[in-house]
Amino acid sequence: MASPIDGGPAPVPLAALADVMGFDVPPSHRARWGGAITRLKRLAVAGLGPVQHALLARQAQFDALLAELLQAPGPRLPARVRAELAPLADPAVLRASGRDVARWLREPWVRAQRAWNLAVVELLSGPSWPLRTDGARARLDALEARCDVLADVRAPRALLPLWREVWRRQVAFNHACVLRLRHLLGVARPVLALPAPEVHARWCREQEAREVPAAAAAVERLERRPRFSLVTPAWETPGPVLRACIDSVRAQVYPHWELCIVDDGSRSAGVEATVRRLAEEDPRIRFTRLSANQGIARATNAALALATGDFIGFLDHDDLLAPHALAEVALRLEAAPDTDVLYSDEDKVDGEGRRFAPYLKPALSPELLRAVNYVCHFLVVRASLVREVGGIRPGFEGAQDHDLVLRLLERTRRFVHIPQVLYHWRTLPGSTATDASAKPAASEAGRRAVAEHLARLGEAGEVETHAPGLYRICHPLPPRPRVSVLLALGEGAPAPELAALLDTSDDVELEVLLPWPGGTAGTPGAGGDSRVRRVALPEGLTPGAVANRLLREARGALVLRLDAGTVPTERGWLSELASQALRPDVGVVGARLVTPAGEVVHAGLGVAADGSVVRLFSGLPDPALAAFGGSHWPRELLAVSGACAMSRREVLEGLGGMDEALGSAEACAVDLCLRAVGGGLRVVYTPHARLVSTEGAPAAWVAADSEKLRARVGPLLSAGRGDPFCNPHFGADGRGGDVPRRG
Repeated sequence: MASPIDGGPAPVPLAALADVMGFDVPPSHRARWGGAITRLKRLAVAGLGPVQHALLARQAQFDALLAELLQAPGPRLPARVRAELAPLADPAVLRASGRDVARWLREPWVRAQRAWNLAVVELLSGPSWPLRTDGARARLDALEARCDVLADVRAPRALLPLWREVWRRQVAFNHACVLRLRHLLGVARPVLALPAPEVHARWCREQEAREVPAAAAAVERLERRPRFSLVTPAWETPGPVLRACIDSVRAQVYPHWELCIVDDGSRSAGVEATVRRLAEEDPRIRFTRLSANQGIARATNAALALATGDFIGFLDHDDLLAPHALAEVALRLEAAPDTDVLYSDEDKVDGEGRRFAPYLKPALSPELLRAVNYVCHFLVVRASLVREVGGIRPGFEGAQDHDLVLRLLERTRRFVHIPQVLYHWRTLPGSTATDASAKPAASEAGRRAVAEHLARLGEAGEVETHAPGLYRICHPLPPRPRVSVLLALGEGAPAPELAALLDTSDDVELEVLLPWPGGTAGTPGAGGDSRVRRVALPEGLTPGAVANRLLREARGALVLRLDAGTVPTERGWLSELASQALRPDVGVVGARLVTPAGEVVHAGLGVAADGSVVRLFSGLPDPALAAFGGSHWPRELLAVSGACAMSRREVLEGLGGMDEALGSAEACAVDLCLRAVGGGLRVVYTPHARLVSTEGAPAAWVAADSEKLRARVGPLLSAGRGDPFCNPHFGADGRGGDVPRRG
């Protein structure tokens, strides 16, 4: 199975790396002579300071300006790149005295750095702002491949280590620039924004100090005491690891369980010896051994054949259960006895027993489940339902539990999420818990599982692997649907967003409606483009009233509300929104909005009981993986931002349009989403429509708006957990709540 938490480091502030003068000789990796080699190298490079200065003096100016431009890119970025950065691109343009210096400036690594500089200038100096991202991945991959300017240099072997020290800081700066550009252009590997392990461990100790005794006491009062069968396929499991797994089951404060372990034909006798010895101490442990290795699917089914319990819990042979895991499941079943599927929050544990990487999950979100197996661990299913769907299917090894949960979803929606960290997923070298890309066959099995799930439901859509263990469903789009864009006005004329909007709409029939308070209707904008119409409006209308007036003038079957300063930067975003909005059970679709510097502005909203909103992932680098999952994962939500949101016209009219009494556009959008959810429609966030917001943070709400939204959201909240699509431990910062994120 692919890990739902798999990311990389945050981009380093470029200003900290722009000083490329000086030397950072790392310790030698050689065990015996490493110390001596390191000292000799440091002595040798000490005299290279003048050479480094001659080579990199002009380059340092280029680096300092580039770091400044990328730290806070603004509307003048392309112009400044052309006027100020481009003249510094050639590091060899330097008045240098001495034949040796002149020769050094003609060396191949200087030419390689010049080529890298010019490629950066070309990338940043295009005519549009924000920067267009079409083809950005390929361009940045090519730029990345050229970061190490000494990679292809043929220099005397004895001198090459010294030249590498001269250029070490510059090469590091080159790589950091490419990472910064990847985030700016939306093609970066997700950044991990998780709590530090020591912070998470402290939080867990505090939580469990309260939860475990409370669960143990509550178990004594249970009227129903279901029996849980934990199924565990094992293969070549190290003895200490397997014993720790079994001990975590024996430590459960809920006693009504059986542990069904199957040895999948291990070559050694260690698994059998360990389990049989422990089974002699506890008759609740059941064991069998397969004569040959048959794979995890068949081994799990063999363990299922041993099970006699009312519910099946899935436990991997190297993982751990929290001591109150089964008690919490039993307590949920006492409160809701018709529940079919239960799952909990989880974290990871390393070989030393250190816990890290918490994953705090939402309640059932089919949209999210189709994209990634967020349910994962700890999964407990009614035994009769597991057998009804046929158990684990061979052929989906590595994604067998994702396939199972999708098949369960087709039979029941009686899922319950337990918002407590009850499962600890062990990370071992080569496992998907450590790196989701470690097993590409598992990712392909997951893609097939999603595709077959859609086929069984009769839903059209192509399933693509977006990243290891993460999938995108491309929903069908009828030929050139008509989309009416209600474009809000900012302080001035909406020239950049309008031009970009018209340039990236080849796949739809587009009309753009501009509100024109006190102006004349019908005057075309954008240089006379017939797709743009101005709609005359009285002065002083509320945002909801403006939207309703524009809606009455709109002719499209699909309506997009787009804020001033919200600029598309690549093609395909409109077709993504349209294909989602045309799904009959979807009421509102929201897009992913980022700053020009590549930080999240909007990736969906959580709504609190007091009517306030939580801006999910706000302020994190895009994309980001936090304790709540990824900013690049699609999901159901109670609300999305109105800065870029699409609905079918019939939905808007059926809901009565926007509330004209609300004082802000954002409150109007949230109110519309809540009414759509209350009417049985889904609100969906899609990360595959990504736009740049140049207007900054949305304006604060007025108190009266929160009062109205408080009344609206109340009936939609889950008892005891609030917003069902967030998590009770998810705080007002939108990043992880009571579990502090890494700073």
